[in-house]
Amino acid sequence: SPSPAVNLMEVAVEKRGACVVVRMKRGENRINPEFLSQMNEALDKAESYEDATCMVTVGEGKHYSLGLDLDFFTQAPFHEVTAAGIELQKLLSRLLTFPLVTVAAVNGHAYAAGAFLPLVHDYTIMRRDRGWFCLPEINIKRNFTVGLLKILRAKIPPREQVLSVALGRRYTAEEAHAAGIIHQVSPLDLLEEAAIAEGQRLAGADGLDRKVLASIKHDLYYDIYKSLNEPIRLYSVL
Repeated sequence: SPSPAVNLMEVAVEKRGACVVVRMKRGENRINPEFLSQMNEALDKAESYEDATCMVTVGEGKHYSLGLDLDFFTQAPFHEVTAAGIELQKLLSRLLTFPLVTVAAVNGHAYAAGAFLPLVHDYTIMRRDRGWFCLPEINIKRNFTVGLLKILRAKIPPREQVLSVALGRRYTAEEAHAAGIIHQVSPLDLLEEAAIAEGQRLAGADGLDRKVLASIKHDLYYDIYKSLNEPIRLYSVL
């Protein structure tokens, strides 16, 4: 009899001590309805571990996430595209207020919508030798939604916002670190271990109260959270 089919496009979850590692194993990790569904399932699983204190997300190979699945977003029916946009913003708001300490282990390129994923973590470590952090929306003639711009204002230092958000500058890991966009750089072979260690250090030996942590994050980012969970809109059409 044939072997069961193996899903090679998946988001896998692994428990490593007090840390939950969420592995995005979908190649370029393009954002589409299947990716969003698998990410939410992975976050559900991470929350289900009662003894977990932190969560690390990481991709594979040279990509963390290259952003939207353009085939889907340009060819799917309008209502499906709209629904996926809403679900993406909900995922970002969920990560932003997640009840565990979150660390993004950026193993490669983080582009466009894919660059928002590390930004909504508590702490970001990026691979030193390969990968760009970039918000190239200006080059594809697209603007940002209100909720996404609020993330950028909160997470990217003011002196860097025009360069990164309006002009679409590409950053190496070292450049992103110097600009204050990410917190740390690491060799690839130490990246995941560094992310786990940092998550556990930030959470402390006994972990943090999940309810209180989520509440503080929600209140700290209340304006962002509210916009991400409202109907999608642009400032320019308000």
